[in-house]
Amino acid sequence: MEEKKRLSVVIDNKVYLLSGGSEAYLQKLASYVDGKIRELKKQPGYSKLSQEYRDILLALNLTEEIFKMQDEREIFQQDHLEKEQEIYRLKQDMVDKTMRLDNADKLVEEYKKKVNELQKQIIELETGNGLR
Repeated sequence: MEEKKRLSVVIDNKVYLLSGGSEAYLQKLASYVDGKIRELKKQPGYSKLSQEYRDILLALNLTEEIFKMQDEREIFQQDHLEKEQEIYRLKQDMVDKTMRLDNADKLVEEYKKKVNELQKQIIELETGNGLR
């Protein structure tokens, strides 16, 4: 069984022992939470709040960020879906136009053959080979 690494981090000037991820990741998390606490401490009256209320305020701030990110993600996903649908529609349009172009090319070839045949008939008629 692999032993989990433990890491000491500082959050709000207190040392906490964490485990469960890479050291860089845990340090990043701890640094982010510490930064949020520093932001809250700058608000007037924050220091007068009870520790429980400060904890709730921190949780609410972090939750608000999560909700905003979820909303942004949903908007991004909807935009992505709309763009995929537009790409699909454009591809279908391109396939349709390619098929129409292929059919037009075939018609052009058929008409060229008919024109050549008619030109041969005209030449035969003009040279008298067609009259018997």
